[in-house]
Amino acid sequence: MGQLTGRAYITVAGKRLASKEGAKLGFGNLERTAELGDGGVLGYKEKPTVPYIECTISHSADTSLSEFADMVDVGVSFDTDSGRSFVLRNAWNAKALEMDKGDVALRFEGMSCEER
Repeated sequence: MGQLTGRAYITVAGKRLASKEGAKLGFGNLERTAELGDGGVLGYKEKPTVPYIECTISHSADTSLSEFADMVDVGVSFDTDSGRSFVLRNAWNAKALEMDKGDVALRFEGMSCEER
């Protein structure tokens, strides 16, 4: 068995972030929900989901919150230490930014997520 994914590196618009442990990737695949009837499971319904990348960064003198807040139509990559990469295309900053004890939580959503 090869290496398992343990770390992820986040890059936004060509700049690698000082991200902390715990980054998350939402691939944006279809979500399937079971439909029940009187006799049991009837089947399922599909619903699209939004692809996203979430991470927390450490704030420093080089960190511009306004730059992150204004980001639209950027590429965001989620590169794993096991060699897989995922790229959000046409992504945007999806939430209001807050800093707590020097940490800033970021969420980028995009039009699609591609596995490389």
